[in-house]
Amino acid sequence: MIYLRTKSVLAAGLFALGATSAFAQTASRFEGTLNVVWGDPRDGAKGGDMRYSLALDDGSVVPLKVAPSAQGAALQAFGKHVVIRGSLATDAQGNRSVAADRIDAAAGSSKRAAAETRRVLFILLQFAGDSQQTHDKAFYLALTNPKKPNAAEHIPATINGFFSRTSWGNLQWKADATDWMTLPFGKTHYANCGWDTSCANLNALSHDAFVLATNAGIDVSKYDNINFVLNNDLDCCAWGGSTSFGGKSFGATWEPPWGQEAGTYSHEFGHSIGLPHSGWTYYAYDSPWDIMSKRQSSQSVVCATYFSANDNANRNVSCTEPGDGYIAGHKDYLGWMPAENQVVIDGPMTKKITLEANALPLKSGIKMIKICLSGASCSGGSAHYLTVEARIGTKLYEKGLTGDGVIIQDFQLNRGAIGGGCYFNSQSGFAVPIDATPGDWDGVNCDSNGLVWPNYALGNAQWVPGRTYTNNSLHVSVTVNKKKKDKAYVVTVTRTQ
Repeated sequence: MIYLRTKSVLAAGLFALGATSAFAQTASRFEGTLNVVWGDPRDGAKGGDMRYSLALDDGSVVPLKVAPSAQGAALQAFGKHVVIRGSLATDAQGNRSVAADRIDAAAGSSKRAAAETRRVLFILLQFAGDSQQTHDKAFYLALTNPKKPNAAEHIPATINGFFSRTSWGNLQWKADATDWMTLPFGKTHYANCGWDTSCANLNALSHDAFVLATNAGIDVSKYDNINFVLNNDLDCCAWGGSTSFGGKSFGATWEPPWGQEAGTYSHEFGHSIGLPHSGWTYYAYDSPWDIMSKRQSSQSVVCATYFSANDNANRNVSCTEPGDGYIAGHKDYLGWMPAENQVVIDGPMTKKITLEANALPLKSGIKMIKICLSGASCSGGSAHYLTVEARIGTKLYEKGLTGDGVIIQDFQLNRGAIGGGCYFNSQSGFAVPIDATPGDWDGVNCDSNGLVWPNYALGNAQWVPGRTYTNNSLHVSVTVNKKKKDKAYVVTVTRTQ
C-alpha cells in the first residue's frame, strides 16, 4: 500500500510571480482561482508537501503562504474564485509569494452534482533523454473506463469501478489518453532531487505538458481533470490537487510510474476533487479507515517494471485493489450522502439507530449519524460535529479494512494543521478518528511498544458491541448495541445538552 501524504497548492517551484501581475491587483488584494496540491510519499516513506497558489486571470501563478491555523479554511476554497488579502514577499533567492491573511471564497457549495461524469485526459510524458514507457496508452484507458478490471492487463481494480461503488453512482470518469510525448527537459529540470525531498516544479511541468498537448491538436479545455503521467520518478511523491491553464482550473494528478495504478489514483483523484487527508490522531497518515489516509489494499499484482532515476535501479510497479474506501464524512462533504440516508442529532435527545455498512449499495438505509455539538455550528465553513458510520469489510473496495465496527470521527471544517513529534508532516484534514482503544501507541517515543499492526493506534479504532464512547465535555455518548449479520450495527446516541 502507498501512503499518500502530501498536499500542495502549487507553491514551491512555481513560476516566479511577475511584479506587474501582482501589483496590478494592488500589493494587498489578490483575486483569482485557489489551487491546492498534495504530495504523497511511497508506502512506508516519509516526506510529502502541501502547496497553495493563486491562478490570476492573466495566466500567471502566485504561490501562497497559508498559516497552519488557516489550513482548514483554505481547503474549503479549493478550486474556487477567491479574493485574498495579504502581503507580497520576496525571499533571499528572489522568489515572490503572497502571505495570505484572509481568504474570501466565492459563494457556492463544494458539493458536486449527482450522477456526474467527468472527462479526464491522461497526458503521457517522457523526460528528455529518457525513452522508457511504463505502459502503452491502452493501459490507462483500461485502468479507468471499465468498471470491471482486466486480468490480462494485470489490473486488479479500475478507477471507475472504485468510484462507481464508493460514490454510490454519483461520480464516473470518461478517460482519453495521448500518445507518449517528450518534454523539452530532463527529469532534473523538473525535479532535481530524490526520494527524501519535495522539489517537483509542478507548474513548469504542467505548462510544458499543456503546450505539448495543445500543439498536438488536443483541446484540453474539454476536460475536467488532467493526469500528467511521467515515465520516471519525480521527487518523494505522487501528487494530486488542481492546476490552471488557459484561464481554466483543472483537477490534476502528477504520477511517477509507481503511482500509475488504481489505489494511488483513487487517493490522488480524491485530492483532485477537493478531499483532504483524514487521520492524524497519533501520526501522519494513521487512519486505515480512509483511502485518503493510510491506504489499505485487498490485493496487489506486479504490473510493470521501470528503471528508477531515484534508485538508479529497476523497480517493480504494483497494481492494487483499494481496500478502505472513502469515509462517510467525506461523502457527505462532496454531496454524495442524501439527507434521507443520515440522521442528524441536533439537540438533546436519545435515539437508537440501525446504521448500515458504508460499503453496501445506497438504498434506504441510514449511512451516517451526524451529531451536532452544543455551542458549535453544524453547517457552514466553521461546522464542527461528530460523524458515526458502520464499517464491515466484506464488500468490494473495503475488503482491506483492519476490522469491523463503528467508526466515530471528530469532523471540523476549519480545523488547523495537526503536527508534533510523531508527525513527519502536518497535512491533516477535516476528520480525526476517535480511538476505541487509546493507550496502545507511545506518543513520546512514537512507537507501538512491540504491538503488531493492526493492534495499535487507529488500526483497532473501531467501536464494537458492548462498548460506549462517552465525552462529558461534548455532552455526547454513543453505544454500540449489536451487529446485524454483515450488514449493519445498532447504535444508541445520546446528547444531553
